[in-house]
Parts: sequence; C-alpha cells; structure tokens
Amino acid sequence: MGQGQVASRNGYGLYLVDTLGGRELLYRDPRTCCFNPLPIAPRPTPPVLPSTRVPGWTDGVFVIQNVYHSIAPLIPGSVKRLRVVALHEQPTASAAERSAVSQEIVKSVVGTVPVEADGSVTFRAPAQQPLLFQLLDENNLSLFGMRSQVYLQPGEVMSCAGCHEPRGVTPGPTRYARGLRPATLTPGPGPRYEGGFSFPRSVQPVLDRSCIRCHGLQRRAGGLSLLGTPEGPFTQSYNALVGRPGWVALAHRNVQTDLSKPGDYGARAGKLAAFLLGPHRRQAPLDQEDFTRLAEWLDLNGQCYGDYSFERRERRAPSEEGVKALRAHLRQACANCHADLPDQPLAALVNVAQPDESRVLRAPLATTAGGWGQCRKLWGSTADPGYVALQERVLAATGTP
Repeated sequence: MGQGQVASRNGYGLYLVDTLGGRELLYRDPRTCCFNPLPIAPRPTPPVLPSTRVPGWTDGVFVIQNVYHSIAPLIPGSVKRLRVVALHEQPTASAAERSAVSQEIVKSVVGTVPVEADGSVTFRAPAQQPLLFQLLDENNLSLFGMRSQVYLQPGEVMSCAGCHEPRGVTPGPTRYARGLRPATLTPGPGPRYEGGFSFPRSVQPVLDRSCIRCHGLQRRAGGLSLLGTPEGPFTQSYNALVGRPGWVALAHRNVQTDLSKPGDYGARAGKLAAFLLGPHRRQAPLDQEDFTRLAEWLDLNGQCYGDYSFERRERRAPSEEGVKALRAHLRQACANCHADLPDQPLAALVNVAQPDESRVLRAPLATTAGGWGQCRKLWGSTADPGYVALQERVLAATGTP
C-alpha cells in the first residue's frame, strides 16, 4: 500500500492455499476484514449437570479430612481447634497503614471449631468472603497457618485432604468421627464490631485490666508503657510490644520465608505469649478469654487497625468538655476509694474506640455482669444507676453519639 492510500475495510478475506501457491477465496465479508477461521461441525448438546450447591443457603461448608495429613510435622493430638480468619479487601488505591507491617491485608477472626481426634473437621463458613485457616493448640495459639486463601459460594461444599498435604498423594477412604454434620463456628472473645481486628478495641482493654498498673500508671516496669495513649500512627502500648525485639514475630512483606512451617510466625514464634503463660502469670493472671484476645492479635500478624480508612474511630479526638465533666464526676463518685483516679491519663480511664470497654466502666462492674470486679464497691449490672450515670459521661468524653 503506497503513501496516502487507505486500506479497504474488507481487504482481508479467507482463502484456501495449496502447497503449489494456488489460492481460492472462500469468504469475504463486505463490511469488515476476516481473520482466524475456526472450523465448526454439528455436535450434540452436552448434558446440563445439576448444581452441587445446597439451595437456600447463604453460607457454605468446608470438609477437611485430616489436618495432620501435611508436609509439616504436626504431632497427632496437638491440634485442638481450627480458627477461621476473614480477609478484607482494600477498597481504594490509597489507604492508611494498618500495622507495623507495610501494606498489610486487614483480617478478622470469624470463629473457631473443635478438631476431632482423628484430625477431621467439618464446619459452616461465610460465603463470598476470602478466608484462611489456622490450626490452634490448647492455648489457642496458632500451630500452623495458611498464607493463601479459599472462597465459598453460597451453598457450596468444599473439601480438602489435609493442611498443606503433599500434592501427589491421593487421600484414602475415611470414616469421619462425627460424620459430615457441619459444626457452627464459635465467635472469638471480646467486643463485636464490623470490619477487621482492632488492637485498641480488642487488646487494649486486656492491657488496661491486667497490665497498666505496673506498665504505665504506678511505674513503668522494664521501661514499658502499655497505656493506649496515641503515639505516632499507633499507640504507646502497640509500639512498645511490637518494637520490643523478639516479642512479636511479624511476617513482613517480601521478606517472609517462602514455605510455611509450624510456629514460623505469630504467637508461638514470639516471646510474648510464652512470657504471659510462664511465671509472669502470678503477677498478671489472664483468664482464657483475655489471653485468647492477645493470641488472636499475635496470630493476625500484629494488626493494629481493622480498616483502610484515614478517618478511624480509634483516632477520634475526645471532647474536651466531656473529659472535664468525666473527671469532675470521678472526683465526686470515686474519691473515697481512688483519690488519684480522676487525674490519671485519659487513656487509662476510657477507650475512645470501644467506650463500653473503658476501664472506669469495667473495673467497678461485677464479673457476673461481664465486668472486672476490681473495686470494693461493685455494680451488679449495667442497669445500676451509678453505671448508667458514668456511662453517659464516658460516651460524652469519647464523642460517641
């Protein structure tokens, strides 16, 4: 085609070319060029297979034949529960940091389910949500965890032979300990809220209850402050734990190991969980629920915030007027027992992110009502007039509607 010439809109056609250079036009479309012909022939319509999804279900089912069927050395009987973790996708190209790990994916704990003695486990799980699994020991610490993800459609039943089982091995026939009746996941301890796991909302109340007396208020044992006071993008407590060498084992982006191994990251890999389960328990005893909150945080790779937003409730500025009113109320209501309480750091009094977990509300509340039972004079329930009056001032101080 010479300069200035325009190709015909149907310049290419379909030709039959023989070995001697002969060609025969088979087809040319008058409106457009033709490329890449595909020979077709009549064939029978393939059968329509019935759907394997259970009609009417909004969730799905996972069946794991034997969690000990793995390339990793897992001691039979060591796995007590399986933890289901949800992954929350980043909705925008730009997002605030979630933790000390760069570009961390937000995660949350959906719940746990017991693993049978034969290693089998069958459970219902959320559909249309990326999930991963962690195998837990008797202390709810992750023995072994996934780094990939799985996904269910509503009503779908998915199965696997084991956890990181050898690819070339075919599982044999199995008689499941509890049959194939799917169990229901048990939610983890702590407050319920939307989005991913939040250190200020789930872990800080544990530190307020059992740790800040020695690490932040009366003294800073070991040079450690575990107060939830904002410090940089995170808090004093978060920075202190994550920044202490060897205490929290984080899998950092692009530098983590290539192949998952039992105890490579998370609670069992760092020193913090073992320290809290050791002799230190005499000084700061944690009940199972509080320890599990910490274990979940460690096994979720030390996540601080449960969303990608630049406007987080954890970073919400307290109301100056509300804080003044709260301190004045504490001077009147608590001066006989806790003279220094009204003047303590605000982070030791209220939890801006989760007001109902605030120390001034939980400490005087009886354990039978979900409180900590740490005061001489206790409220028997959240309906007690003293609790209601203080709760109103906590909500005003935190700017909670």
